[in-house]
Amino acid sequence: MCRGVSHICLSLAVLALSSSLFAQTAALHGVVTDPSGAVVPGATVMLAGPSGSTQATTSAGDGSYWFSGLEVGDYVIQASAPDLALPQPVKISLKSGLQTLNLQLKVALPAQRVEVQGTEGPAVTTAAAGNASALVLRGDDLNALSDDPTDLANDLQALAGPSAGPNGGTLYIDGFSGGELPSKNEIREIRINQNPFSPEYDKLGYGRIEIFTKPGANHVHGTGYYNFGDDFWNSRNPYAAEKAPFLLKEYGGNLNGPLNQRTSFFMSADRAAIDNGAIINGTTLDPKTFDIIDPYTQVFPIPQRRLTLSPRIDRQLGAKDTLSVRYRFSTADIQYAGVGGFNLVSTGTHNHGDD
Repeated sequence: MCRGVSHICLSLAVLALSSSLFAQTAALHGVVTDPSGAVVPGATVMLAGPSGSTQATTSAGDGSYWFSGLEVGDYVIQASAPDLALPQPVKISLKSGLQTLNLQLKVALPAQRVEVQGTEGPAVTTAAAGNASALVLRGDDLNALSDDPTDLANDLQALAGPSAGPNGGTLYIDGFSGGELPSKNEIREIRINQNPFSPEYDKLGYGRIEIFTKPGANHVHGTGYYNFGDDFWNSRNPYAAEKAPFLLKEYGGNLNGPLNQRTSFFMSADRAAIDNGAIINGTTLDPKTFDIIDPYTQVFPIPQRRLTLSPRIDRQLGAKDTLSVRYRFSTADIQYAGVGGFNLVSTGTHNHGDD
């Protein structure tokens, strides 16, 4: 009956075979979309069958996926894409023939893991030395402070806060009070307000600043520094006819090392040369009538020189005892002190002090 129209007969045979196959197996297809309803190409779709076998496919450019030749039974389907996933696996019971199941993915937040670890350092505890205002400076925290001794002292006083008595915070150098603030190169650690109410202290309250210096090392080494500044970036005082001069040169360093197995030395030197300009604003008067003749202004440099030498020798006497012998020499020289404002150069004084 199909002679002369073989292609029609072939098509009819394929359709008959397909109908027979679909009558015995199941097929599943659908479209994968995101939360906004847009199709998701390249999504991974996995199908787990009743016998434990799994199949996987990838959605096409239009978001569609297709499974065919499936056994009849219960299946579990999962789908995922970058940053997208099904909220939970979908269960479906497949019968013979073609079934449709559209899958809408949700935004999948990546799992995050946070590990909390304890860090060494001062903490608020029931111990007397663990009060809330206690502060320990070492390493990078100590390096962040100023190298200038005056600025360093002001920073420490500000960190210590108010204290008992009119003189502000009290400095303790290696456990001894009344000492001069050492160069920052000599400082190993600074403790502020550690156990301020201990009965072993002679002063009640806060404002206690304890400074611990470095011992000599096993090898000879040293450091040096140099700071320079001038009036290039300074603005002119509006009451002065010219810009006040300014020149700053600070330099110094330290050297430390062993003398023998139990003895070490530490030597520190700091030098500062500052030429700071003073602005004099005055008025010239008539000596008889005291009438104003002419305003008088002058800019005058005031040289300041400081030098500090700090040698020290440490000897270990036992496992817990160390003998320290130290000497500190400091000299400061300021010429024309007090000049500026209404004070002329002739009223300036020469201040010189050695400690």
